[in-house]
Amino acid sequence: MITVEEAQTRIIESLAAHLPSTETLSLADVLDRVLAESICSDLDIPPFDNSAMDGYAVRSDVFASRTAEYPIRLKVVGTSAAGHPISARGISPVQCYRIMTGAPVPEDADAVVQSEWTQLDPEEKDVIWVSRPVPKGLNIRRQGSDISNGSAVLAPGTRITPAIIGILATLGKSRVTVYQKPLVAIISTGDELIDPDQTPMPGQIRNSNAYALHAAVCKAGGHPIIIPHAPDHLATIIARLDQASQYDLILSSGGVSVGDFDFVKQALDANGTQAFWRVNMKPGKPVTFGHYRHTAIFGLPGNPVSALVTFELFVRPFIRQWQGDTQWARMVVPLPLLDDFEEISDRRHYVRCQIRTQDGVVGVTANPDQGSAIQTSWLAAGGLMVIPENQGPWKKGSLVPVMLLH
Repeated sequence: MITVEEAQTRIIESLAAHLPSTETLSLADVLDRVLAESICSDLDIPPFDNSAMDGYAVRSDVFASRTAEYPIRLKVVGTSAAGHPISARGISPVQCYRIMTGAPVPEDADAVVQSEWTQLDPEEKDVIWVSRPVPKGLNIRRQGSDISNGSAVLAPGTRITPAIIGILATLGKSRVTVYQKPLVAIISTGDELIDPDQTPMPGQIRNSNAYALHAAVCKAGGHPIIIPHAPDHLATIIARLDQASQYDLILSSGGVSVGDFDFVKQALDANGTQAFWRVNMKPGKPVTFGHYRHTAIFGLPGNPVSALVTFELFVRPFIRQWQGDTQWARMVVPLPLLDDFEEISDRRHYVRCQIRTQDGVVGVTANPDQGSAIQTSWLAAGGLMVIPENQGPWKKGSLVPVMLLH
């Protein structure tokens, strides 16, 4: 068996010669895609000095010695609103302009006094009083303070989030070039499997892996295609794999262990190559990666928890990197245990866990049953505790690494 890190290295090495294809899409269609072009700005952002507050645009040089005892009187001579800049030029020291958030700052004004700092004159219309010093630049967003004209803003390999879409829109990019999603064929194997809408007969179970992996591929950024499940028959499995090999990646579940009916590995031995088989981890030891004919393939375990844990550790990084994503890695953070964790294993254990607050401390607690077939062990799981080989027991308060899943 090899280590998790060795397996991940071999997967990354297999992608070294891969050149992802691109496509150009509308801004409304690129959420969670990976940017394939450099984005530079064609203007300053903001494009003009503007107000960060509702208030009054003033000249700060007249406020140096103002106090509550000696307030300054200012005449309001106009209004600057967002989208409606004033046409007048300049203001005198005893004048000001009413200004709204985002509106252009009038010429000669170099500060904005928020409305809360002012008092309206009870007798004179359009007169305010200010009774505190106003520093130069107060509440003004300077032209180019966010992005300067000509600067490089986004690089290829950036995953497109809602915030990135906002930046692209600000920069006038209504269409952007992104890497194409990989087409991922999903095959479940096993005589016992039936479709979810069927009633199981004795010895049968509903096929959950195909649909769980379909969702996982979608979330990772791939385009999943479910191939009809294959019974435990070598010729049928080869036929299914041949059908799947037209796509960019094959995911199979089941048939990769050492049982008499584990035919996926036999099919791979006959028609492909293996980069590895079996990894020193739990759950998910009997996982394989290689190429079936010329298509990359992951042979995942049949147990549903094992299938998703190995997907998280190996398949998701492959799908993200296949698209050129430079931010594919999950964050791993040390968190204190909120309960004792007694188990010691000779394999690295990826423990489904909940992250919660207890007595004001953010910590982690293992879900109760960690069996590889216990699908409810995923309920409310926010991460995977990474328990190293041959270490433990772990006492409450001990720091353990946790791979965050969200």
